[in-house]
Amino acid sequence: ILPTVYQGMYNATTRQVETELFPCLRHFRLRFYAYNPLAGGLLTGKYKYEDKDGKQPVGRFFGNNWAETYRNRFWKEHHFEAIALVEKALQAAYGSSTPSMTSAALRWLYHHSRLQGAHGDAVILGMSSVEQLAQNLAATEEGPLEPAVVQAFDRAWHLVAHECPNYFR
Repeated sequence: ILPTVYQGMYNATTRQVETELFPCLRHFRLRFYAYNPLAGGLLTGKYKYEDKDGKQPVGRFFGNNWAETYRNRFWKEHHFEAIALVEKALQAAYGSSTPSMTSAALRWLYHHSRLQGAHGDAVILGMSSVEQLAQNLAATEEGPLEPAVVQAFDRAWHLVAHECPNYFR
């Protein structure tokens, strides 16, 4: 039996799969299921780089068995600079009706990424509460982002591309 789906890490700031893997998957007609769509929660915008040394609640980046792995993968100054760049673009583009960073990151995946629903690609949404699930599902129903925000996500990717984890690790 041949494989039909590749499950890989993919989000607005983890895009290494676009250059080599996606063309290969398309060639062999394999679907891509993206996990870590919010970079372990970093793309929610709720974390601050300088808080890494302070007391933190148990979560993805602190106080559990995977915390060190996630901090090593994403807790880097460039990632926080990238998020700030996107947040600034969101504020400029939307003003008083600025969508959350979570919404923007998920909307980027659904409307502006290399994922193609026509090929059967999908996003694996995570959550730590029913409320988060409802918010994440609602974001998937929202429309495309303003072009300036998409451009900010592209600039953000270029800020962090050199630190992107390999998809073939």
